[in-house]
Amino acid sequence: MTAPGAPAPAGAGSAAGTSWRAVLPEIVIAAAAVAATAAAGYAVAGRGAFAVVAVGAGVVSLLVLRSMVRPASLASSAEDVSGPDPAVPTPVLSSFSREWRRRSRLADAQASMAAYQAGLRGQLENLLASRLAERHGISLYDDPAAARRVFAGDTAAYDTLWPWIDPARRARPAEPARPADQPGIPYRTLARLLDRLEQL
Repeated sequence: MTAPGAPAPAGAGSAAGTSWRAVLPEIVIAAAAVAATAAAGYAVAGRGAFAVVAVGAGVVSLLVLRSMVRPASLASSAEDVSGPDPAVPTPVLSSFSREWRRRSRLADAQASMAAYQAGLRGQLENLLASRLAERHGISLYDDPAAARRVFAGDTAAYDTLWPWIDPARRARPAEPARPADQPGIPYRTLARLLDRLEQL
């Protein structure tokens, strides 16, 4: 298991590459389906059917991509500070695009420490804080020592996971610059961390 501050192994992939690799099977299947349909259309009805299939696949692809793109007005930095503008309608995301974004964020957090620190870490920390407050009456921020004891449990089997969500670690001054390709949280570590948060 890799600690959050450990050096990156050689050959670690970039976050963007990992995100696309996560959805590559779906893209390949869609491309194969379009190619097979176009070939069947050409064999049965000639060039006209081939053109109809190609144009139809292009239109469907554009509609799917459009549903996944967030409008620029909602991506402004003002939203991060004060929340979304009630005058701007929030786009309704399809279940496909929500799933694609979720998988992309998880892949980014595993591929890049910067992506983990900027996104998933805060969500996990908030989940831990709410679990501790609701189920154990402990404040993660006022009594971190007690929070760590409850998180680690009686056997301390989960104590090695604490640095991944320790709020004191996030609050420290910025650490020295790291290589851009330093990997994020390993899959098995993330799975154990989520399992422990469910058990709390």
